[in-house]
Amino acid sequence: MKRIPMFLCALCACAASSCAVETTYIGKAYPVTETLELYFSWDDVPGPYETMGHITATPTLFSDLEDAQASIEKKAREKGADAVVFEGIAHTVSEPTYTTTEHIERNNNGSSTRTATTKRDVAISTRLEATFIKFKK
Repeated sequence: MKRIPMFLCALCACAASSCAVETTYIGKAYPVTETLELYFSWDDVPGPYETMGHITATPTLFSDLEDAQASIEKKAREKGADAVVFEGIAHTVSEPTYTTTEHIERNNNGSSTRTATTKRDVAISTRLEATFIKFKK
């Protein structure tokens, strides 16, 4: 009986943490950094820098874009970035899927009435895109 509450606590902790965000990073890594600059426009980036790599963060069921930003910042520190340039929010819309359900109702006089309903579904996913940079000294 005690396992269920512990499982629920673990699930809630997972949902509240960065495991609720899927990140994909491609690029270089340096020693871990503690301080991190955040930019939301390339025009604001001062001085010469090296592009380390690119990352995308996709919120999942229990998260949002703020969680995605926090995950990107955490990953940037782990990869040794000096700064993150957030490049924007991208949306992906899936191909539609169609589900048809039928209902046949028998009438008292022996006839029947057939009703078909078709439902169209699309999935929209949102992701945050950013670039990690290392300032040249």
